[in-house]
Amino acid sequence: MDRLDLDRRFRLLRREFEVRGVSEELRGWSFDSPPVEPPSRSALFGVSELAGRYCRSMRDIYLRRVLNVRPPPSVKMARGIVLHAVNRESISAVKRLLFSGEVRSGSELVEDLLPLTRDVVDGAISETETHLAKLSDDVKDQLRVEASAFFRFLAVQAAARVDQAISKYPHSDVDSIVSVAVPPVVERKVDGSLVGLSRELSVDIYTPFNAIADLKTGEVREFHPYAATGYALAVEAEEGTPVDFGFIIYVQIEPSRLVPSFRLRYFVIGDELRREFLELRDEAYEVVSVGRDPGKPPKCPDYCPYYSVCVREKS
Repeated sequence: MDRLDLDRRFRLLRREFEVRGVSEELRGWSFDSPPVEPPSRSALFGVSELAGRYCRSMRDIYLRRVLNVRPPPSVKMARGIVLHAVNRESISAVKRLLFSGEVRSGSELVEDLLPLTRDVVDGAISETETHLAKLSDDVKDQLRVEASAFFRFLAVQAAARVDQAISKYPHSDVDSIVSVAVPPVVERKVDGSLVGLSRELSVDIYTPFNAIADLKTGEVREFHPYAATGYALAVEAEEGTPVDFGFIIYVQIEPSRLVPSFRLRYFVIGDELRREFLELRDEAYEVVSVGRDPGKPPKCPDYCPYYSVCVREKS
């Protein structure tokens, strides 16, 4: 991510926010009154569980929460977990090496980072198998290629930013170089139970504008902004800090090119998104509390994680 480009985009969003604003009743800190107050806090939902609206009838919630049916693992699901882990570990590795004091330039940084590729990728795949299931050797080989390309790309970009920072501020200390060169995106643990969400959410926050960042590795879907909306409500409820903006980073890695391509989507987390997310939360709670199969939607997209489950039932 180019920090200057991000800052420009958010300045434009700020103008939009000044016109639209956010209603006080839809802020997360209004968790003790409708519509933010959850129907009950006996059932807490993951943000992705609510935001991933592949199934319009919410039968996925019924299958997961009432029948305890997990979606079968897929390459797409595994890729998402692997690339998230690689992104997180790359930032940690860059900070660790810079603060060690042994790295004094971008060229030294990249020389130290690249040998870590295998360990970082293997760790990401192991983390994925913990969350999903054992992956086949073919799938792991495919993911290793993509994840290795992603890590090497991030390493080279980090090294370039470090050299730029040192060149521009030759007398800066390590703290200053890190603050300039490393993207100011922090992963924060947030308790979302006040708004009916999980007690331990992992939220990526772009700190200069207190914006929610979300990394996606698949196709663009219209419901993707719901995830940032859920996280915004949780942060506002726990910390009392307004969160007005969100952005989604779409990453695609073509094995033939081995250089990731990125597409960014920016938006104001306004009233409409907040109301729609809260309606999804309340509808999900109703499905769980009543325990009745809501049935399949008129059309089941084949990219829904539960598609094979519902098709198998039909056959």
